[in-house]
Amino acid sequence: MASESSGDKTLPATPRRREEARKKGQVSRSAEVNSAFVVLAAIGVLTVVGPRMMSHLKTIMRSFLSRDAAVSSSADAYTVFQSLSGEALSLLLPFLIPLLIVGVIVNLAQVGFLFTTSPLGPRWGALNPITGFGRKFGRRGWVEMAKAVFKVAVIGTVAYLTVVADFERFVPLLGADSVSFVGQVAQAFQTLGVRVGLALLVIAALDFGYQRWEYEKSMRMSRDEIEREQKQTDGDPQMKSRIRFLQRQLSRNRMISAVAEADVVITNPVHVAVALKYDRESMAAPVVVASGKRKMAAKIKEVAREANVPIMEDPPLARLLFKETEVGQAIPVELYQAVAQILAHVWKLRRGAEGAGVQMAGGGVL
Repeated sequence: MASESSGDKTLPATPRRREEARKKGQVSRSAEVNSAFVVLAAIGVLTVVGPRMMSHLKTIMRSFLSRDAAVSSSADAYTVFQSLSGEALSLLLPFLIPLLIVGVIVNLAQVGFLFTTSPLGPRWGALNPITGFGRKFGRRGWVEMAKAVFKVAVIGTVAYLTVVADFERFVPLLGADSVSFVGQVAQAFQTLGVRVGLALLVIAALDFGYQRWEYEKSMRMSRDEIEREQKQTDGDPQMKSRIRFLQRQLSRNRMISAVAEADVVITNPVHVAVALKYDRESMAAPVVVASGKRKMAAKIKEVAREANVPIMEDPPLARLLFKETEVGQAIPVELYQAVAQILAHVWKLRRGAEGAGVQMAGGGVL
């Protein structure tokens, strides 16, 4: 099928692709979500600290208007500017700091903690006028323009309906005192802000879903891309096979060289060979140093003959050792007695004495 061809990007992105995109700053993020929450947070902060800010603003205005309007020198002008800047900063900080915190929290909720300098680097492709024209008038450009028009239409409609609903309430206040008029206007603006914020929240939810869908679509991969990535991650299959072959060969060589240090080789006698070593000073039980079938068994016996290592035929014991143990492991407890008898016989032949044996850890007698 054409949709499943190796060149079509229809497969979901791999974790590695997502991680690389994240390192480059390519994440799913909606600016509308930030705008909606910041607007709602601004309305909430103004509701709480608005009266205090107005009182502080009145104090600043009285202080400024009570100053001598004549500034005799640049030093005086600088002093006045410095004083007003400090007052303005103290007035705005209680309003701006909560908005900054909300903005950071919303960003973290969308993309998590992410620090990357990749988007700050030069992008020479952005200087290409053809590419820029395509971005402006391509599908994404039209979508962004449609979003902007939709947002202006929604906010305009909400603002119009709110003003029309409150218009009759303002007519009787035209002759009222300024305090009552300002209070009503502030309440109307608060209502308008809440409604606009909720409208932006709905737009943000829609935009968040669209941005997530657009991001997942842009991250899709073709079958060829996934295969190339897998080769980069796991390595070329042929190279991996070659490495495994060399590792097996090296392991076999180490095993074969260990046969010369063994105490005995127990055989099937044709199909299986197991080489054992037992050091009474450092081992609790005999250890399998080599094990193999057919060609490997023949090689073990060949090396054993060259190194004058005794070869004992015991088919049942050889099969059990080959089945129950791995190279480098001690023999199981249930085989202690059988192995002890063979080792005792081997040592008897070596020493030319009878009845030689030592107590093997675990109960066997050697």
